[in-house]
Amino acid sequence: MLSQFKHLVIKHQKPRSTPNVVLLFATTLCLGLATSACAPNNSSRSTTPAVSNHNESPQATQASSADKQNVVRIGYVRWGLLPLIRQRGTLERELAAKNIKVEWVGPFPNFAPVLEAINAGSVDLAAGGDIPAISGLAGGVPVCLLAYRPAVPQAEALLVRADSPIKAPTDLVGKTVAVNRGGWGEHLLLKVLEKENVPKEQVKRAYMSPTDAMPALMQGHVDAWAMWDPGLAIAEVDHPTRRIASGEAAPHYGVYVVHRQALSEKATTISAALDVIKQEGEWVTTKPDEATGVLEKALSVSPKAAKQAFERKPVEKVLPLEPLVLTDIQNSADWMLEQKAIPKRVDIATSVCPSITALNK
Repeated sequence: MLSQFKHLVIKHQKPRSTPNVVLLFATTLCLGLATSACAPNNSSRSTTPAVSNHNESPQATQASSADKQNVVRIGYVRWGLLPLIRQRGTLERELAAKNIKVEWVGPFPNFAPVLEAINAGSVDLAAGGDIPAISGLAGGVPVCLLAYRPAVPQAEALLVRADSPIKAPTDLVGKTVAVNRGGWGEHLLLKVLEKENVPKEQVKRAYMSPTDAMPALMQGHVDAWAMWDPGLAIAEVDHPTRRIASGEAAPHYGVYVVHRQALSEKATTISAALDVIKQEGEWVTTKPDEATGVLEKALSVSPKAAKQAFERKPVEKVLPLEPLVLTDIQNSADWMLEQKAIPKRVDIATSVCPSITALNK
């Protein structure tokens, strides 16, 4: 049902379109600037999230200076591994034995505002998409790349209504596609158009959140939509939609990032947290049936949608960054620079964190 998307996104973005790729990732380019003038009018709602312990009513908490080294603040979005870990409560239980406290900061609608929170000093550790991470690095956010999750091209797609006359990406000329500004959706659309030799200026982009995009697609206000799981699974399972392209044109990695100062000041705490997150990733990967039930509760999605999301995205492992992965992310960063989507080149190799114990086990 359309209402399920309200559980996945908490920020409304008014639909806007532009043919100019220079505006791609415009929101995230402001991350390095410590001024509110760069943020959208409604950004304050998403960048000042609740800080809470597991499953408690969100309440802002402050650790004393003496205890800060034993606190890990984790920013999370409404997809991926972290919401499942939060739902299970494993991280709190495991780290309590080491006198480490977990503070969950969120939920955020997407990764860009998580990076804003890191930049503001409110978050230590987080996970999200590689594309907004590149924008954050280009904008001066003081993070380093800690680990990655494998790309799953089938977990992303360009969708149209089942009765749409659009059969292929080349049919998008003169049409409007709903995308999330500066994220996987917009990047996927542009890379698909590039692959199909369709001038990007000939396809309009409507910037909106998934909670708006699904109704807009089904009601005919937009012609197509770029989305990823679990929202993609909800759309495919619960609504008459079909794909015209999947994510092969733009394989997107999940990345784990940490504030450089937090890593410097409390490496042991960060390592301990990452160790448990890594174990939870193994559990999700090896116990998909149980994990599906956790996903249903964590994101309030239907059993069928949760099952489909896990069937095509079975890997949630937390892995050390490999040369091939770094090359792929560097290629994305270089492409973004060529398109003037970021203000300067990002050297991915020097953006990788020093090795920590959890990743070497």
